[in-house]
Amino acid sequence: MKSRRRICIALGASLTLGLTGVAAAAVTPPAGTPNLAAMVLQPGDLAAGAIAGTQRYVTPFGGFTAQYDGSFTTAATPDGVSYYLVSDGVSLAPDAAVVSTLFGAEKAFFNSKKGHKLVDKGIIQGAGKKAHLKASNIKFKDRGSIAVGGGSFLLAIGISSKHTSIHEDLVLFEQGTIYVELVLTGKPGQSVPRSDAVLLATAIDSHVNSVLASTGTTGLTGATP
Repeated sequence: MKSRRRICIALGASLTLGLTGVAAAAVTPPAGTPNLAAMVLQPGDLAAGAIAGTQRYVTPFGGFTAQYDGSFTTAATPDGVSYYLVSDGVSLAPDAAVVSTLFGAEKAFFNSKKGHKLVDKGIIQGAGKKAHLKASNIKFKDRGSIAVGGGSFLLAIGISSKHTSIHEDLVLFEQGTIYVELVLTGKPGQSVPRSDAVLLATAIDSHVNSVLASTGTTGLTGATP
């Protein structure tokens, strides 16, 4: 199963190298959808001054009911680390089995040689010929699971070129009928603390649990801007 987030991993790195990504088109969520917009990262989860980027419902993965993608540019975490881009996506499935299936497939993909080659290809193509990137410039490190959701996975991606380095952390986790993806793209030459990935993933998990515990919380009636 191929997700849009796999492509965003490459785009996040390419954006840091000076390119522009294309956001998915906004859609209207089905009536009765839990408020996914309240599940993603909120301004209060980040240091003051974060600038919101994409915030919208988009076409969900196959088998899922709804998906909301959010992002912040020029964002910083409360510990003072600044990021080029922080993006997340929350997807709603009709049952937990669908979520577990995607989580397992995504984790296997990002831990496989085939997956690494495909991500390498996307990053290299996205960065362009002038970046002179090769697969040997891209490294992957499985950082294991974190104490969030019913199952989680943290992957670090490092890109080193002649003039700079870029680090990116990917967090995947499942929480019942909700599947979450979080990507932290550091600024050139800056590392991405594992603690930041844990902090923001925990914030999202808290939002997910809060919305699911609420009574009568439904999705927006129209497409988000």
